[in-house]
Amino acid sequence: MQINFTSLLNKKSINFLILLIGLQCFSQNKPNVIIIYTDDQGAVDLGSYGASDIYSPNIDKLAKEGTRFTQAYVAAPVCAPSRAALLTGKYPQNAGVNSNTSHVPDSHGMPNDQYTLAELFKDNGYKTGHIGKWHLGMSQETSPNAQGFDYSFGHLRGCIDNYSHYFFWAGPNIHDLYENGKEVFYDGQYFPDLASDRALKYVEDNKDDSFFMYYAINMPHYPYQPTDKWREFYKDVEKPRGDYAAFISTIDERIGFLIDKLEALGIRDNTIIVYQSDNGYSTETRAFNGGGNSGPYRGAKSSLFEGGIRLPTIISWKNSLPENIVNNKFLVNIDWLPTIASLCGINSPKNIDGLDMSKMIKDPNTSSPRTSAYWKYGNQWVVRKDNWKLIGYPKDTSHKGELDLENDALFLSNLDEDISEMKNLASKYPKIVEELKAEFLLWEHGHEADIPKKMVTINHLGKHKMIKSTKKLNNRYKNIEILTDGKRGYVDYSSGQWIGQEGKDLEFVIDLNSNKSISEINLGYLHNPSNWVFCPKLFEASFSTDGLSYSQPISSKASTRVNDKNNFIDTINLQTKQKAQFIKINIKGIKKIPEGHPGVGNPGWIFIDEIIIN
Repeated sequence: MQINFTSLLNKKSINFLILLIGLQCFSQNKPNVIIIYTDDQGAVDLGSYGASDIYSPNIDKLAKEGTRFTQAYVAAPVCAPSRAALLTGKYPQNAGVNSNTSHVPDSHGMPNDQYTLAELFKDNGYKTGHIGKWHLGMSQETSPNAQGFDYSFGHLRGCIDNYSHYFFWAGPNIHDLYENGKEVFYDGQYFPDLASDRALKYVEDNKDDSFFMYYAINMPHYPYQPTDKWREFYKDVEKPRGDYAAFISTIDERIGFLIDKLEALGIRDNTIIVYQSDNGYSTETRAFNGGGNSGPYRGAKSSLFEGGIRLPTIISWKNSLPENIVNNKFLVNIDWLPTIASLCGINSPKNIDGLDMSKMIKDPNTSSPRTSAYWKYGNQWVVRKDNWKLIGYPKDTSHKGELDLENDALFLSNLDEDISEMKNLASKYPKIVEELKAEFLLWEHGHEADIPKKMVTINHLGKHKMIKSTKKLNNRYKNIEILTDGKRGYVDYSSGQWIGQEGKDLEFVIDLNSNKSISEINLGYLHNPSNWVFCPKLFEASFSTDGLSYSQPISSKASTRVNDKNNFIDTINLQTKQKAQFIKINIKGIKKIPEGHPGVGNPGWIFIDEIIIN
């Protein structure tokens, strides 16, 4: 008798086993995804992007094995909102991260209800890992492990010292190194090597599964701490360029380690690699005012000129996507979520701002589905449509040219004709300006209050009169003549129209040249809590006819809008009846940021512009 062994097994069990085997095969066939996100890297700072003084063979090889984009953008010119946009496929405003998140322990960052790339891949059977910088929240509910990552190793704040792993840039100094939410200590060990080792181990541990790894390299962000090997290589290059370039080569070497590991494991051909910088190079004091290069572009980190947002971007998937391609099509980092999802055969969520670029990447002759985009950071905003780009309240952190506070408040460029953005075309093409303004106002985050208004000159008794400070001023804000120039400032403390002080009071004496009858004084101020700027608690005025003896000070009432979370400019009013030549003005600032603000306990800023005397 012939025995039918199949009949001895439960057919449902057989079907289940077949299903499991099928799912395992499918899981193994799904491509792995690695997003390498560097930190504060200049627009042309790779050999493949034209830098003749930077050695980056591994990244350059990655470009040859894939597509190098020349018109790829990020959605914000600073770290946290750029990262939020990448991970959610949304404009930063829709991702809930308008500016850099707080370093204060347990402070919230990107809202937990945001659906991230990690959650998308995890929901589709992938292993998910985060290595490196986070900068999207200090609380448990906004940590990497709460945002879809099975594994996380790195620092939560914007930057750390690479050897002590301390965050030194706002007191108190805090150790900042975590693995899966637990603080870990590797005193004296070089963080880029710790991160590189974790990245290599992660791909090896998950070589038999499909995985998504977000490798957020914390370089070349300050502090400039390249390895001795690369510092020696660039010893003849003037600093800070030499140290910055050595940091790029330090990055490149570790990316080489990763690619070699993928090759050794036999999974390079089944791994999609995306490389991009989060924003332009830094010109901050801690970066020695530079080191990076934006090439033909104007702007750097914190600027919405091209140099702050148009950055090195590469995608490579060997034997599956075209190789050695230079693509000049328009895309933004919010497009990576739907694009990568499509390449992996995954449906992306519907409520995002990103567009699927996979067809354009597969066929470089295909036009980009993106023809327009919006940016908004602080007081700056941009609407781009086709080749036209309009900036509101532009800021040039690369210092390549002067900007007129009033005439350049709306700055128009034609990027097809002039990528340098050195000439404002607004007066030449007023109809284009109006069209783009209207386009901006159609965007859900574009508001009439964002549109620059013509600066009105205010005539008052103190206009162009002599003013001097009786207290030490902040080194960055000493042009006190703007307090009596008859002009109010824009809603941007860095516009050059403000005097700022951190954690201290301001005091000035104004000489009216002769005794004048005075009925009121108005103090113009800025309230910008997202940048730790708060309206004055109050201001006082005392009066003198000889400049020696002053009357008892008269105090204003504090602003009733102090707790308003929105940015605005306003005035505090002081009524009086005096006859005097000299007026002593004392402005009392907020000493410590109050509870309920991410910067609680730190010194707060006050910014004032015009002291209007009637």
